[in-house]
Amino acid sequence: MKTLLLTTGVLLLLAVPSAWADRDAANKAINQAEVLIESAERAGGMQHAVYLMKSARDNLNQAEVDLEEREWTDAEIAAKKSQRDAEVAAAKSDAMKAEKAYTDLRKSVDILRNELQRKRSGQ
Repeated sequence: MKTLLLTTGVLLLLAVPSAWADRDAANKAINQAEVLIESAERAGGMQHAVYLMKSARDNLNQAEVDLEEREWTDAEIAAKKSQRDAEVAAAKSDAMKAEKAYTDLRKSVDILRNELQRKRSGQ
């Protein structure tokens, strides 16, 4: 009986740090999601990837609810989804900015080319 109590006590002590580790991982994932969402917003995610930004916020909110309910694994999963959505939103925003820069550059090159041809034909 004494051995059973001792074994049970040891198992409980081993389980507690595991739960703390899961909670810490969930908190870390939520904090990272918040940072990535802010970064995506600064990159223009709300202009270029509204759906992804909404999904990132929704997943972050779900992660916070799961954390409050002590569902550490679910909280971490929802936070990771939020991170991915925010990263994709930022990448999409960057791609759209690059596309616009390319288009603007192409227009400038075409204008210069036309001007050069006009000057050559006028000589």
